[in-house]
Amino acid sequence: MKRIVCLLLLCAGVFSVSAQDVYNSSGQKGGYKKKQKKEGYDPDKLVLGGGLNLGYSGDYANVGISPKVGYKLNDYITVGVGLGYQYYRSPFDVTGNFPGKYINDNIIFPGIWVKSKIWGPFFAAADLEFDIISEKSFDVRYDVNANPYLVNYKVTVTAPCALVGLGYKYQLGGRVSATAEVMYDVIQADYSPYRQQLVYRAGIFVGL
Repeated sequence: MKRIVCLLLLCAGVFSVSAQDVYNSSGQKGGYKKKQKKEGYDPDKLVLGGGLNLGYSGDYANVGISPKVGYKLNDYITVGVGLGYQYYRSPFDVTGNFPGKYINDNIIFPGIWVKSKIWGPFFAAADLEFDIISEKSFDVRYDVNANPYLVNYKVTVTAPCALVGLGYKYQLGGRVSATAEVMYDVIQADYSPYRQQLVYRAGIFVGL
């Protein structure tokens, strides 16, 4: 009895495995066959990653982080969303009349992104962001004797940004890769932090 039960379970297992194969119209065992494609959401196509930057030189500082999540639509196009944070610090007055006074910018930028393979490791990239910029700085005022003094102020502005450019992907091993991108903001809104400059970005992705 035990031998019969074991034989039935073995046959069921073999049938379950072979049922995953799709044969051509010949129906022959030795003919061409391929695995069934997964329909709907496929976790193997999920992409996780983002960028991290840290810069400091004298009175200037630049710190940021931008986690991203995406999904591979096919072998060529990946789309996703991200949420970034950037901090800038720069001297308020480079002439030295007000030493130790700095402009501080805190930027939060939610957005969507797309990367499209062009050839080999090269790809086209686009990041659409909505930058929320909070700045702390100073106004210069003058007293009755024409002596300058500073008054603190804080302002929050927004700017839509559309960064487009080219990138390079370097495979680190397995599903992990590093990317480097050169981009330009084609909107050039008044308060865009990317006005009149090229933007360089680097990141690490799993699954890209």
